[in-house]
Amino acid sequence: MSTRKETSSKVDELYKRLKKQIVMSELQPGQQLVELELAGTLGCSQSTVREALLRLQEDGLIQRQGYRGTTVAPISPVESEIFLELRRMLEMRAARLSLEHLTDAKLAILRGIVDAMEQAAQADDGYALFEKDLEFHMQLFEIANLPALTPVLMRCSVVNHRNKIAQSGNRRALLETAQRHRNIIAALQAGDADIAAEIVGHHVSSIFGTKDNGPAADLAPENRMSGPMRDLFVRMSIDEAKFPDVTTLPAEEGRKIFEIRHARWNRIDTSRYDIEHFEIPRNPFSRHPSQPIPAVRIQTAKTEARGRLLYLHGGGWTFGSIASFMGIMARLAERTGFAVYGIEYALAPERPFPYGLNDCTWAWRWLRGQDTSGLHWLVAGDSSGANLALAMMLDLRSLDELLPDGAALIYGAYSDARETESQRLFGQGAFGLTTARMTWFRNNYQAGGIPDFARQRMFPVEADLHNLPPLLIVAAELDPLRDDSILLARKLAQTNTPFEFRQVPGVIHNFLHWSEALPEAVATLDAIAAFMQARNSK
Repeated sequence: MSTRKETSSKVDELYKRLKKQIVMSELQPGQQLVELELAGTLGCSQSTVREALLRLQEDGLIQRQGYRGTTVAPISPVESEIFLELRRMLEMRAARLSLEHLTDAKLAILRGIVDAMEQAAQADDGYALFEKDLEFHMQLFEIANLPALTPVLMRCSVVNHRNKIAQSGNRRALLETAQRHRNIIAALQAGDADIAAEIVGHHVSSIFGTKDNGPAADLAPENRMSGPMRDLFVRMSIDEAKFPDVTTLPAEEGRKIFEIRHARWNRIDTSRYDIEHFEIPRNPFSRHPSQPIPAVRIQTAKTEARGRLLYLHGGGWTFGSIASFMGIMARLAERTGFAVYGIEYALAPERPFPYGLNDCTWAWRWLRGQDTSGLHWLVAGDSSGANLALAMMLDLRSLDELLPDGAALIYGAYSDARETESQRLFGQGAFGLTTARMTWFRNNYQAGGIPDFARQRMFPVEADLHNLPPLLIVAAELDPLRDDSILLARKLAQTNTPFEFRQVPGVIHNFLHWSEALPEAVATLDAIAAFMQARNSK
């Protein structure tokens, strides 16, 4: 009995050793594997080698060709493409089916595996990452109760990883691979089958693609952006090259350039809308000096509003106006049937934190107080506006005041993190918004200082996130701020606040502006509108 166990242990050891060498390309496709030579080199019997090779053959890693001997299996581009598509289909179906059987305990198992993946990535251990990645997806199949398909997933995964791992020894690529699995967990936690399947499908396609030429190519904008995003980005880069860097200018000059650059995306047919410009009176209860707040109401012409939406614009707490976000507000008004309100809150650095936030909270109170329609009220914001929307809800909750019926938070800045994976991958300038510019924006907003007791009002992801209204979290995949949204979703998953998480593949920060030219922006506007209409019906 002990001899059998010893033999089995040696077979396992040899199998694992050879498998690692093949997957990591230490043994090249077509390389001969001679049983007698392996037995002598590895200090084991020829029968042990033969059993290990049989297992490798089952995995598709070697080819045994009779008198021609045994060779490391080649990687055919055609087979790789077929395996990739097959795996994508299987994994998307598994993601949908797993929602029927998902429990907190099973989610905890998936999170534990991702923790181990991140540790392997930090250690630059590509093979350990591969093993944990495979364990994650096998666990997802187990949750979905698809045992008969597990061997198919195993074969697909091994072929895909043979392509990828040899090209991804770079630490950043490994960390990104590991951390992408957080998106899958957040999508499963949200409980939306379509979103879960979409994120898993994109994960498989983008992480294990066969047209990858290594880490540098993997991070190149032309390989990461969708086709429409890439074409639009090239055109915008040419158009905007004539403008100076706004971070080197006085704030007022920078704001003028911001408005000019955004003008083309905010041209609307005013005859189609009922637009009212007005002022919200200054806040008489403010501890800080306040001023009247310019505001606008926009809704589809000749229709009765079905709900109300306060939209808080982005611009790094420094730029932005009603005019430069009119396009987004008009498209939301058209899709939702809501009356959409926009405001011009105080901007930094002249009026830093908490002026802008206080304006938002006061505008919400005043608008709600003026409305006697009994309609539902929601809030939305993008980038710094999403930060303000979340912080405003925390302010209202802390004072036991009326909260929105729901909120859409779009590619927001919620934390003070400067070294996230998305910052490292997308914050160097090739994808629009940079980490340096985001730091400049934060410094403007913090120009007045932030006492410790107020920190959570500026970085709301650090706050207690319980007892908030339903939230829609939208992230752009190629955005330095992407991981802020992922972190927010992870924190929300530990609370009683209902939320949906949607990561839009292939697009950069600010993409919602460009719905005239970008299908992903149109689809996201539709998703936001659907979320709001669902909240409006409850």
